[in-house]
Amino acid sequence: MTRTRENLLILTLTLVSFVLGTTEYVIVGVLKEIESYMKVSLAAAGALVSGFAIAYAVGTPFAVASLAKISRRSSILIGFAIVLALNVLTVFSTTFTSLMAIRIISAVACGLTISLSISIASDAVNRERRGEAIAWILGGFSIANVLGVPLGTFIGQHLSWSMTFVVTACIGVVPFVFMFRILPRRTTTVTGSFSDQMALFLKPRILLACLIPVLGNSSIFVTFTYITPILSESMGVPARWVSGVLLIYGACSILSNWIGAKIAKGDFLPKLKWLFVIQAVIFLGLSFALSNLWLGLAFLFLIGCLSSSMSAASQLYLFDVSAAIAPNSKAFASTLLPVAANVGIAVGSGVGGIAVNLGGVNWVPPVAVVLALLAFAITRICQRSIQLNSEEAATSNAA
Repeated sequence: MTRTRENLLILTLTLVSFVLGTTEYVIVGVLKEIESYMKVSLAAAGALVSGFAIAYAVGTPFAVASLAKISRRSSILIGFAIVLALNVLTVFSTTFTSLMAIRIISAVACGLTISLSISIASDAVNRERRGEAIAWILGGFSIANVLGVPLGTFIGQHLSWSMTFVVTACIGVVPFVFMFRILPRRTTTVTGSFSDQMALFLKPRILLACLIPVLGNSSIFVTFTYITPILSESMGVPARWVSGVLLIYGACSILSNWIGAKIAKGDFLPKLKWLFVIQAVIFLGLSFALSNLWLGLAFLFLIGCLSSSMSAASQLYLFDVSAAIAPNSKAFASTLLPVAANVGIAVGSGVGGIAVNLGGVNWVPPVAVVLALLAFAITRICQRSIQLNSEEAATSNAA
């Protein structure tokens, strides 16, 4: 593949991830509209976030493993087409149950599509560019925060919440056409059996490594899920400002990818460990600043600046552990970070819903503090295990 074609492939898959990210995240900007339209509680509306994340986390590995013998080109085109079709069908969701069903199926299709995007890009581009390609693809989700969520929120507030998803589907037609033209027609399949691939999730080292993005993302999304009511109810942000605030938050999340790239260089676990301490401090500051509009916004934007900064280092660590344990499960291993991240989203939004029900949205930031500190503890354990393994290897070689 020529460099020009590689660039076009990376750009196409980045646009795909933008649409997937918008499909997943934009609902946080229209929770109030869904709450009013469906006549459900805010916590129930928030369950659409956790339900999507749970379905994503549970369904993605099964979808990828089940379709392992089918061309990845065909699988990714089918998966993305399902996402676009279900976004359009959201218009016909007149009950909370039907909307939840659409979100659940969309989640599995989104998980399949992004996992195959990472896998295809990793194999198709030059070896030296694999990290760059994966970083761009994951960065599409940050771009979704910058453009997709604010645009969707604006559409939801001025037209209808369902039109948000229709517009997202229309945008997705563009990368779908490019995918059809640019994706390699010959893609390798996974040689391992379904059970061999699924067994990867039973390895203790894999589970421990997955806890890092699980807890890291839960600390972010316990706040992000309820960012709209936090802005309006706790900080007193006028409704006309909400889209603008989300736009700035999204811009900060793009910066977080750059920070994440710096963290991922060299010995990344120590830096990742202290990142979670910094996050805990920021969440604690937000807890005390909710009554102050400008100070509260400052802490919120700082959270955005670190929102995706764990992703690159977490992905590298998951790849390292997977390569050491199951070298033949490379393609399936691409599901680990998206799955772990969405388990974290589900945990964060679910725990956030409990906090909202018990004491209101002001309880959300303190919960985020606890989750960030737990992420620090798990990362410290992983770092310590590497140190012990290195010491044991050195002792064995010396003997």
